[in-house]
Amino acid sequence: MNKLALAFVLFLTGCSYATYYVPNERLVYSPLLPATVAISAQQSVKQNYKVLGSVAAISWGNGDEARELLQEQAAKLGANLVINFRLEHGFWRTSASGLAVLLYQGDSAPQ
Repeated sequence: MNKLALAFVLFLTGCSYATYYVPNERLVYSPLLPATVAISAQQSVKQNYKVLGSVAAISWGNGDEARELLQEQAAKLGANLVINFRLEHGFWRTSASGLAVLLYQGDSAPQ
C-alpha cells in the first residue's frame, strides 16, 4: 500500500500547467529570460508600465515551481514584472496568478 501511495505522489509532482491570456490589441515584444521577471504582490506600481496580459500556473507541490512557471509565461510575453501576484495552496497543488507588465522609462509606452 505504501508503494502505491508513493507512486501516486510522484505522479502528481510531475504534473504542472501554465498559460497566459493577452488582450486583442497586444503588441509583440521580445521574450525575456524568466529569471529576469520580478514578482510583486502590489496591485500597481508608481513607474510607467504597459499591461501585456494575465498569467497563471498550477503545479503539484510547493509555491516555488508555480512561481517559476508564472515567470516563464510572463517572459514569453516580454514582461519584466508580474504585479498583483497571488499564490494559493490547495490539496497537494499550488496555483499562482498575476498580471504581466512591461515597465518602461519616459512618458510613452514602447511600440
